[in-house]
Amino acid sequence: MNLADNSFTFNGLPLHPLVVHAVVVLLPLAAVGSIIIAVYPRWRRRYWLPVLVLAVLGIGSVPIATQAGEELYDSIKVANPDLAHHRDLGNALLPYAITFGVMLALLLIVGRLADRERAAGGVRAGRAAAAAPRQQPVAPGVHSIDELDEESATAPTTTPGLVEDDKPSSSRFWSVITVLVAIAVIASAVAVTYEIYLVGDSGATAVWKGVGG
Repeated sequence: MNLADNSFTFNGLPLHPLVVHAVVVLLPLAAVGSIIIAVYPRWRRRYWLPVLVLAVLGIGSVPIATQAGEELYDSIKVANPDLAHHRDLGNALLPYAITFGVMLALLLIVGRLADRERAAGGVRAGRAAAAAPRQQPVAPGVHSIDELDEESATAPTTTPGLVEDDKPSSSRFWSVITVLVAIAVIASAVAVTYEIYLVGDSGATAVWKGVGG
């Protein structure tokens, strides 16, 4: 093995085994954190930044580890099926990592929009309650004698089941979208973690069997 021409080294040692530890630690931690904040929206509002930082660092380490691995593989210059399999799995990791990162970012954006719509709905409900006349009802659902007379003479002008204000529908829409994106985040987190396991297992197998074997 000749590492003299390998630019991905640190103090003469291959950089690949060092950077790999960043991938196998940071990305699974980010995946676990993303699943937690996807399931518990309250935790998403509080811990979204640490999870995002872990994901960015982990995803950013993937291409560095991959390129360093390619350099190390070329330096070995030995036909090893296990090592070749490890390289192929490592090259396939980046799309999984990027998909996970995109889904996580989408969850944070959509979740923020859903929270904003929910908060706006609460403010509107509070203002409506404050502006409503505080009268003692003269009958269930009736607050004045005039209203009682008018209710018997006037037919409803709106179709039952329809809401004139579309804000509640907007809030429900973003809530549904958040749930769907959360499911996608969980799926992508599981997928990238499993891919990391496959890459790590194949690399360990190649090492324990003997890289030059």
